[in-house]
Amino acid sequence: MSQPAQQHLDHVRTYLASAFEIPEGELTGDRTFESLELDSIAQVEMFVTLSDHYGIHLDDSLANGEMTLRQTAELITEALEGVGRQRQDSGSPVPQG
Repeated sequence: MSQPAQQHLDHVRTYLASAFEIPEGELTGDRTFESLELDSIAQVEMFVTLSDHYGIHLDDSLANGEMTLRQTAELITEALEGVGRQRQDSGSPVPQG
């Protein structure tokens, strides 16, 4: 897992611990939404919150019970890289960090 993806995983873990009162020690990268007992509404809520936080679009239709926290972090990383490429192509400044 890349360093940015690890940072995004850490953010996902912090968010879930806070929003759903799940002990952070239980929030390993290989945990699925289903194993955390997060229903589809909670998954969509999480994707919307993460989209807002990062200023990206995460397609909440991709969220399903079998998705892991690591896969979620990787989606965030890919979306941010896509935004960076779009800004480079358009000549807009690319955010750092």
